[in-house]
Amino acid sequence: MTTRKRVKLMVFKVRRSAKRVVRRFARDGKGATAIEFAMIAVPFFGLLFALFETALVFFLSSSLDVAVGEAARQFFTGTAQAANVSTAATFKSNLLCPTSGRILPTTFDCSKVIIDMQTAASFGSANTSKDFYTSGSTKFCPGGPSEIMVVRVVYPMPVYLTILSGWGSNVSANRSGQTMDSGKWTHTLLSTVVFRNEPFSSYTKPAGC
Repeated sequence: MTTRKRVKLMVFKVRRSAKRVVRRFARDGKGATAIEFAMIAVPFFGLLFALFETALVFFLSSSLDVAVGEAARQFFTGTAQAANVSTAATFKSNLLCPTSGRILPTTFDCSKVIIDMQTAASFGSANTSKDFYTSGSTKFCPGGPSEIMVVRVVYPMPVYLTILSGWGSNVSANRSGQTMDSGKWTHTLLSTVVFRNEPFSSYTKPAGC
């Protein structure tokens, strides 16, 4: 047998062996499930955690609405004015986060709750925007009898899924937006209540109102 024929025979055997290995590998299904799971695990868990984060945002936003509504009712009836709730600190300590009978869930860090309370000449002129939060200027001026009040409360909820930190902007201040708080990204929850006080007894407003 010539050298050329020997080389051709060796090449033929190598090709045949390679084809057998490829066919055997193609037929072998061991480990396929693990490989498929590895391919979809990251997007699957990312979507799952994003759903949990979104659900938590809606739950805490709804809880904030309920708490602000309950607290605002105390001003609507004049109860809070009679109890001398005249600062944002007393609003939080007496109404939103009292020692007993707390309205806000314990998930909230009450020290980070931002409150703005003002009166309006009419419902049409009531300021319900987020400007008090983005500008950093807040007031606390409870209204007297039959006055229209605008109560706005913001809570910077921490972003638990850090991958969401790339969404939003530094000046966003709405239910779905995000902003920075102490160097960390947060969901900005905003609750607003507008109402006219009942004609309760006279009330002396705090200084500066």
